[in-house]
Amino acid sequence: MRKVLGGFGRGIALFLVLLFTFSPAHAAEPNLAAAQSEFNAGNFASAAVLARKLRTAKGDALASRAEAVRGEFMAEGEERLRRFQIALADGRRALSRDPALPEAHLAIAVALGLVARSEGGVKAHFEGLGTQARAHIGEALALDEGNAWAHAALGGWHLEIVYEGGLLGAAVYGASFAAGIAAYERALELDPGNVSIAWQYAFQLSGFDGVENRARAAELLADMLARPPGDALEEILCRSAEHLQQALEKNDKAEAARIVSEGLGRRAPPASPASRNRTR
Repeated sequence: MRKVLGGFGRGIALFLVLLFTFSPAHAAEPNLAAAQSEFNAGNFASAAVLARKLRTAKGDALASRAEAVRGEFMAEGEERLRRFQIALADGRRALSRDPALPEAHLAIAVALGLVARSEGGVKAHFEGLGTQARAHIGEALALDEGNAWAHAALGGWHLEIVYEGGLLGAAVYGASFAAGIAAYERALELDPGNVSIAWQYAFQLSGFDGVENRARAAELLADMLARPPGDALEEILCRSAEHLQQALEKNDKAEAARIVSEGLGRRAPPASPASRNRTR
């Protein structure tokens, strides 16, 4: 059971990259746009401060994302969990300000996963964090069915649980490989040029066996690398995508597994290949 629940935490963590950017509609709010600009430039601490000062649901949701990134990429030891807990508090504050804001639900789902990963799988299970995260993704989709980020988050939730827990994970959480694929494809249908979604989808697919999975992953990587990165985040994603593309082209499965594990925050590939031996 620990393996299944630990996978939940990492699965939520990996789709936090999907939540880095607000939709263009938010650019009309100058103060929020300023905080977003700091975020896009990689100044996450400053972004969190500016966003929180707005005292709005959108501002708190952005602050939550900034704290999640600070904890994931810039903190160590106990400071990581502290940042994740702050991110969760920001997300919940955003939801209290506006229960109908999809970004607030998604921010909470991300933070729940990060806290779960840091606290440990068994504790996360008894606290119901996996179920809570899934519920918030569902709420985001109910509020905005056309939200590409929410569909991608759902895809990541399904595929990571299946990867880590196989049949047990599917039974415990109601996850499935087919549902994950369908959610990702829907996300890309809604936002075909989204580099973050393509990156996550490609990396997760590369962790599964099957010619069709690897072919689709290679297609996604080629598409995203054909375009110049638009910001600092996309530069980071494209660098790791290039490395994975090279490993897939050489059919170097060991190197591809290492790159995928590193990119998705996994300590190492699962010991048993059973949970990975699936095709589309």
